[in-house]
Amino acid sequence: MYRQVTDSLMRNLSEIIRLNTQVSSGKRINKPSDDAAGTARALAYKVAIDAGEQYGKNAADASNAIGFADNTLGSVSSALVRAKELAIQAANGTQNAASRAGISREVAQLRDQLLALSNSRFGNGYVFSGFKTDVAAFDASFVYQGDAGTINVMVDRSVMIPRNVTGTEAFGYAPPTESVVALDGGHIAHYIPGAGTTVTVEIRAADDTTVLDSFQFDNAMQMTDLLTQALAGNDTTRISALMKPLDDAMEHVNDVRADLGARLNRLDDQGNRLEDTKLATQTALSGVEDADIASTVSGIAKANNALQALQASSAKILSQSLLDFLR
Repeated sequence: MYRQVTDSLMRNLSEIIRLNTQVSSGKRINKPSDDAAGTARALAYKVAIDAGEQYGKNAADASNAIGFADNTLGSVSSALVRAKELAIQAANGTQNAASRAGISREVAQLRDQLLALSNSRFGNGYVFSGFKTDVAAFDASFVYQGDAGTINVMVDRSVMIPRNVTGTEAFGYAPPTESVVALDGGHIAHYIPGAGTTVTVEIRAADDTTVLDSFQFDNAMQMTDLLTQALAGNDTTRISALMKPLDDAMEHVNDVRADLGARLNRLDDQGNRLEDTKLATQTALSGVEDADIASTVSGIAKANNALQALQASSAKILSQSLLDFLR
């Protein structure tokens, strides 16, 4: 009888302690033994929340990097627009060698600006160097030093988004087919795509066979360097021949920026989805793990009443047992 009474008291006290722990922690499950199945579900929800938060951080980092690249290419576009304006100005027949030499100095500044932009850094790495983020994208001779690496970022299970654009992609372009433009003075310019982003320009005589001049470039810096030299040398034919490549380069940069903008939109949508998923998962976790405080407080009151009743009845039982023993 004594053991039964004490066991009942201990069970009741344990229940009161358990319920009080729920109130103080706000959690229905405070140790695995409280609810083994619920503990497993709660753990799965927590793992999903942690993964979602990491995906969110990845998406935010990618968004910042892509936004920086887009802003940089906006400055590249402005520099190319200005170079084209100066080329048009220099091609005017009212200009002379001295005025073109003056224009060449401004174009040289634009060329240097493009080089600086191509070697922009974001965080601890060069933006346009591919995987080789510790190496400047272009050297002083405007030759690409990076690689073709695409840095993909995981923003959800099996969802990868590239967070970079290489220097070759951003500053070089390769026309898909050969194109021809008639220049002033009866000359004809042929723009011939080569390996990678190399473009060969042939300036031909009116017979469209005799090659009078030819030159190559791989990127916007080399192109504006050629324009600088043509202006300094008062070479109006080369100046005119470089106008189409300038237009093509501007259009290409705009295309790259459009792609970056699409990535930013996708990342924004993904970020919203991650937030929605996180909220839903947190709600599910709360349903499994959190205590119903009102119900728990009511349970404590009932358990206390039961304990008091048990204490009263046990006192009578134990006193009667003692009298029986004394008799």
